[in-house]
Amino acid sequence: MKNYTLTLLLTAAPLFAGTPAPVAPAPQQNTEQGWTLGLEVLALQPYQSEGYYDDNDFDAGYRGSLGYQFNDGLFVKATYFGYATETDNNEDLKAQYVDLIVGQNFKPMDKLTMSPFAGLRWGNFKEDLGDIEFDGYGVVLGLDVTRALGNNFSLYANAKQSLLVGTTDYSYSESYDSDTTGFVTEVGLGLQYDFCLGSVAGNVRAGLEGQYWAGLSDDDSENTSLAGFALGVNFRF
Repeated sequence: MKNYTLTLLLTAAPLFAGTPAPVAPAPQQNTEQGWTLGLEVLALQPYQSEGYYDDNDFDAGYRGSLGYQFNDGLFVKATYFGYATETDNNEDLKAQYVDLIVGQNFKPMDKLTMSPFAGLRWGNFKEDLGDIEFDGYGVVLGLDVTRALGNNFSLYANAKQSLLVGTTDYSYSESYDSDTTGFVTEVGLGLQYDFCLGSVAGNVRAGLEGQYWAGLSDDDSENTSLAGFALGVNFRF
């Protein structure tokens, strides 16, 4: 009997040893299909890595998006951002970009939604300081996360990183141009409220915004930060 039991265990062991545990992928979030529209107003204050912007006030920036969302959670979107200010030392600063992205909504937990995306970006940075203007193209990667709190309220957080390659034109003392690589980092955090108006779903977001334009300021590749507040509304038709 003992020999029979030992033989049975040795024979069955390979059936269980090393069997990988099943790994379930993060479930895609089923969403209502339709067009999406987003509008944001930002109050941003500029900072320069060498301190050339003195005691600057907040100025308005704008961001708008138009896209399409499929019922399996896939989405495509085009976004425009624009910002312009005059610093206290009478230096004009302008920053803008256009993104074309594709992404996917996931819902790994009941109250958590994650939306990674990737795409292409055109960026432009113009500054009187050093009389420079950068114009370039590149890629952008990002993630938008919402965590439901209840009563239609959620916390949201997002992050984007882009790599841009292009040309910077200099015209301070003499005119010339040079090949330039720049990085733009963006982060946001705040509160979201979801609502429905008939067949239109939407949300309102209010929070903090930060951007870091690296390697594009002045005539020696300095950095510029934009920090402030964001208020936006998004619709799905």
